[in-house]
Amino acid sequence: MDIRGKNVLVVGLARSGIAAAHWLSDHGAVVTGTDMRGPEAFPKVVSELLNRNIGLELGPHRESTFLRQDLVVVSPGVPADLPVLHLARQKGIPVIPEIELAGWFLKGRLAGITGTNGKTTTVTLLGRMLEASGFSTFVGGNIGVPLLSAVDLDPPVSIVVSELSSFQLETISSFRPHVAALLNLSPNHLDRHPSFEAYIAAKARIFSNQKREDYAILNADDENVMKLAPQIRSQKVLFSRRRELASGVFVSAGTVLYRVQNLEVALMRTSDVRLLGDFNLENVLAASAAACVLGAEFSSIRTAVREFGGVEHRLEFVREIRGVDFYNDSKATSVDAAAKALSSFDRGVHLILGGKDKGAPYEPLRSLLKDRVREVLVIGAAQKRIISDLAGAVEIVEAGDLETAVMTAAERARPGDVVLLAPACSSFDQFENFEHRGRAFKELVQRLAEESSRRASARAVLQAQVIPDRAVPRAPAPAVLQADPPVANAHAQPVAAQEPTSGQEASVSGHQERLVLTAPRELEYVFEVSAEEASVQTPRASEEATDDFVLNEDDLTPPESVEGEAFAYEVRPGASVGGGGSNTTKEVYAKINRTGRSQPKGI
Repeated sequence: MDIRGKNVLVVGLARSGIAAAHWLSDHGAVVTGTDMRGPEAFPKVVSELLNRNIGLELGPHRESTFLRQDLVVVSPGVPADLPVLHLARQKGIPVIPEIELAGWFLKGRLAGITGTNGKTTTVTLLGRMLEASGFSTFVGGNIGVPLLSAVDLDPPVSIVVSELSSFQLETISSFRPHVAALLNLSPNHLDRHPSFEAYIAAKARIFSNQKREDYAILNADDENVMKLAPQIRSQKVLFSRRRELASGVFVSAGTVLYRVQNLEVALMRTSDVRLLGDFNLENVLAASAAACVLGAEFSSIRTAVREFGGVEHRLEFVREIRGVDFYNDSKATSVDAAAKALSSFDRGVHLILGGKDKGAPYEPLRSLLKDRVREVLVIGAAQKRIISDLAGAVEIVEAGDLETAVMTAAERARPGDVVLLAPACSSFDQFENFEHRGRAFKELVQRLAEESSRRASARAVLQAQVIPDRAVPRAPAPAVLQADPPVANAHAQPVAAQEPTSGQEASVSGHQERLVLTAPRELEYVFEVSAEEASVQTPRASEEATDDFVLNEDDLTPPESVEGEAFAYEVRPGASVGGGGSNTTKEVYAKINRTGRSQPKGI
């Protein structure tokens, strides 16, 4: 379609809508943008669009505006069943999504990825595989970069990889990916689609315009996906994590194999996959299958997988604080996505759920909570429904907002635990989008880390201030450093560090994690020195000092004779050090075994 001089209405002025308006205007269309929100929702966008001679109609839609257009382009967030859109269709006006518009002008091969979960990870990884194989590649779509951005690339890329949502696919008419992948299907977006069946039908449209020479990548382990297979005209390439396939990409004895006709290639070991969770292994299989049919080098597929550490907001490890791991899976906006994230951990999880409800039940999470989750902290508009669906399964804390949830979980967590944000809801009740929610979570965790560091520094300063009284030179009483009881099992879980009481301040380490002190094994004569004493290192330093306090060997408490094994900071007599006789002095420092330091839990 030639759009130059055509009247085009862009409905919905979010990210993809604004991109479509700009692109259409740049290519000669007479563009109007409309959104049911008022001007106050677009403080920057209004002037930006008006300066480019793009008309605006904000607030309630008017039928006359829709009926005088040659083309209507709909943003993904706009319901396809709006009455004004139905009226435009009745009048013969094309109503298309932004990806359809992009598809009219794209050059090169197009790979489209859809499914309930794992789309962004799979799209990103597939792009890395193709780039490692030498293909010029564009990665975009629902991942955050509008597909129209690929149209005017100069030079054009050879392969376009696009994440596609049900909202984008439900109204396509001619959009045709050369490679189309359906990762999985579970109930989602039931606040938008009238039923699960309608949601599946929207997803299935990714295959509707494919031909025999195209490829459909299908999850052989997903029953809902495989029910669609008989209706697909293109060549089917299956992937499976659970069973061996006659043809496709599958796992066998820890190896990922690609088998087609008389060819069988070992692509990688499952141990090459750095991402947590079986569901991420499935994403790797799907990306590998798509890469194989697009002509990627087998060695480059493995290289990309081994180097791939995941994407932001998808089970993203944020940091460890005092032995507690914090994970950001803000992109887990469905119940199934939250379940998959939760299945990546065995125990000790403090799970943050909630946001804007999407209509799916939360009961499927119940079986995963027992023995795996210590507590569920609920936030947002959906918290009452979550409490109702999960009541009795585990302790539930009504946190209300994300900050309260994070701080409460951090206070209750023990070393070895996990604080996991996997909301199972969209973010629009309290945040702009899931990225905003994920960034907020990471900022809260960073604040916790900084506060933990300040507390540790304060304890270190307090410990350094425990020095002998200088007013009356006398033999200082050695500070007693409390040691943990001997640990019989080296793999035993470390105990949580506690705040020091007034009588325990000298026993607190300056490190964030508590030290387990074991007896020095190499020293025969040991004594503890304070920071003040240790700083007096040379005769010259002593002579130049203005303070006439000098610690002599005679000032030290006489050593006590003890039989048997030496314990931490015990003083015992022995042979003179260095063979210089009893008057010969030599600094001897106690050695601290730090092997008892708390370690993050392996997952």
